[in-house]
Amino acid sequence: SSCSNLTAWMGSVALCMRTMMRTAILNLAVLLAIGAGDQATPSLRGGRSLADVVENMTTTTTISEDNHGSTAGPLEDATPEGELEVADSRVAGAGINDSEVEAADMAALMAVASSLSEGNASEGNVEALLLMSGGWHQGGDKMWGSGTGVESINAHNAGYYNAGMYAARSHCGGAGCALIVNPPGHRTVQQFHIHFVHYHSYGANLKRRLEGEVCGRGGWHGGGLPCGGRAAYFPGFPAVFSEAMAGGGLQHASVIAWPASCGGRGTIVELAYSCSIEHQIRGDF
Repeated sequence: SSCSNLTAWMGSVALCMRTMMRTAILNLAVLLAIGAGDQATPSLRGGRSLADVVENMTTTTTISEDNHGSTAGPLEDATPEGELEVADSRVAGAGINDSEVEAADMAALMAVASSLSEGNASEGNVEALLLMSGGWHQGGDKMWGSGTGVESINAHNAGYYNAGMYAARSHCGGAGCALIVNPPGHRTVQQFHIHFVHYHSYGANLKRRLEGEVCGRGGWHGGGLPCGGRAAYFPGFPAVFSEAMAGGGLQHASVIAWPASCGGRGTIVELAYSCSIEHQIRGDF
């Protein structure tokens, strides 16, 4: 029992140190943002001040939290899970402590802090900083984060959303899993969430098709994939949204990650444009 107590104590100390380090970096980034903002306010879009950006982002987040599911999308993503999404979004689970998630989160914070230290107080950097302060939380079979959807992702904040995919994979990372984000117009909740699901027959057939298309091949490949989409294979588990951005625009795309693909060697990232195939993959369509 003494060994188990020591292990628990060491785990608590390690968690405390990681939390303190993340808080220190976040505080530093905030100070850098304020300092750079005082010198470079005109660089912000429309000449808005740093304070205006912070206020706008805070207000937007509050409205989003108060109005989950207030805007219903098309039926592709409305039933039967639409009502469950609203309930799940209100479940504020504990922050994910998976080491890969923390590493991705810390790397993203460091990148923003480095950019701010060079005096770059662009609105994108400030918004990325605010996003990272929110973290990721589990609600049902989804990971919930800040922002609206794939249209919220850009070069400044991609690290934050990559961390969300790492968190989703920590809940469903086997060969029978799919990690899915639906595009605008094909979701019922306007708050960023990643579905982690065990796929059924449609998903199994689609994954086999994808593996036949991309395993052992570099680059992005399409032709005959759902919704005029394309897919690419990556060893291990990549920074999904960063890779997806390189593969094409995300503004109207479903992003689907298939972990443990190609004999378990890596991950297939799939883009499907202006549609949702989430429920087909789930097997409840």
